[in-house]
Amino acid sequence: MQNNKFAEEHRPLHSMTFPIRWGELDVLGHVNNAQYLRYFEESRTAWCEAIGRPLRNTGEGMILLKASVTYKKPVGYPANVVVELKAGRIGNTSFDLVNTLTIEGETEAAALGEFVIVWFDYLNNKSKPIPPEIRARLGELIE
Repeated sequence: MQNNKFAEEHRPLHSMTFPIRWGELDVLGHVNNAQYLRYFEESRTAWCEAIGRPLRNTGEGMILLKASVTYKKPVGYPANVVVELKAGRIGNTSFDLVNTLTIEGETEAAALGEFVIVWFDYLNNKSKPIPPEIRARLGELIE
């Protein structure tokens, strides 16, 4: 997957900037691999709150089914990273969210995250169709 094609195929939803903290580095002097998942999680959580759907385990909402990260190049200290959240495929009960993490001031992505999200009924412990307002937020064209 190439960066330009990757970015063009997805609809932008949200963007955040994070400062790299010294404690996020591993013994090799770059951001620990697990930290990228935290950045991406914060991005998804902030987007959910921004659209009025904070993550709660009551009623219905989003639940993470699958996470995948491709590490393109190391990120060191000091730096800020920009994490962009984009929408991908939209199915009946699930959709894809995509993150691009870039070092502030650079254009090439340092990491790419791909996540499968399921619309979930917490009361009945099963998936359910994605509501029309969420489909609209994801950028699906509704006729």
